[in-house]
Amino acid sequence: MTHLTMPRHDTGSGENHRVGGAGWTAGWLTGAVALAAEGGLALVVAMLASLREENYYGTDFIAFIGLAVMAVVTALLLALAGMIVSAAVVLPVVQLSRWSARRPGRAETPLWCLAVCGALAVLTAVGAGAVGALNGGDPALLAYLPLGVFTGLTPAALCARAATVRRRTAARFVTVALVGAVGAALSVLVFVGGLVAYATGLIQEYEPPRLTETQLVGTWNDDRGGTLTLRADGTTVADDLGGEARCSGSGTWTREEGTQGGPRLELGGDDCLGRTYEFGGTEERPSLFYWIGDPDSGERYVLHRG
Repeated sequence: MTHLTMPRHDTGSGENHRVGGAGWTAGWLTGAVALAAEGGLALVVAMLASLREENYYGTDFIAFIGLAVMAVVTALLLALAGMIVSAAVVLPVVQLSRWSARRPGRAETPLWCLAVCGALAVLTAVGAGAVGALNGGDPALLAYLPLGVFTGLTPAALCARAATVRRRTAARFVTVALVGAVGAALSVLVFVGGLVAYATGLIQEYEPPRLTETQLVGTWNDDRGGTLTLRADGTTVADDLGGEARCSGSGTWTREEGTQGGPRLELGGDDCLGRTYEFGGTEERPSLFYWIGDPDSGERYVLHRG
């Protein structure tokens, strides 16, 4: 019996070979680690950027425990999301890159991977733009979405491809560890660099406005129709003020420096006005607030300039 064999064409790069199960497993894990590292880095950048905005973080032991638990949960969620997206998107991108190169008989290079990522980004933008147009969405989505998809997908796809083209199984899984180590080191570097920038004053951290007595005079209101009027003669009138228990009344007010956290507004009078308000917001849009219960709960009663 005669057996027919097909000649094997060498593309010259040695990268267009068939990838076995271990190769795709390493590629999947590498893509997942890369995506998780990207997510972690994005969270670090977002956290550092939030220090420039109005924020009220607890600083006691319970608050630190809460942050630690949140960090662990976030890491687990990033790992899970990375594994899912790597299997659903990254590996198909790598496979499509190989298929696209194989069709014309060319060597599969990282440029093919970049091209597939770009095409996927454009298709995503067009699809989302069409849906947005039908639902009255923002056309600007067409400008930002492809950039976000491309910059988020490309590093993971290239890292996954790098793992699959390794000839030896051990080298493939070394790539997984290397991508994880580089991602973690980059997040730590950005985090430490950000803290140093804030500590040295290179970047200014948020500070509440230090309102003067003249700036305090006027009417302040909440989002439920309640108002607090501060008069220049030191008297004040409250109308339907408060959180769950609404009340009205009159009394006096003074601006005090306070022992911690800068100046405060001290109100004197009946139970409705006997409170201390802290300053928040910005110089352009200041606010007055007091904590509802434990400050670590993050719940505040806020008044804005009327």
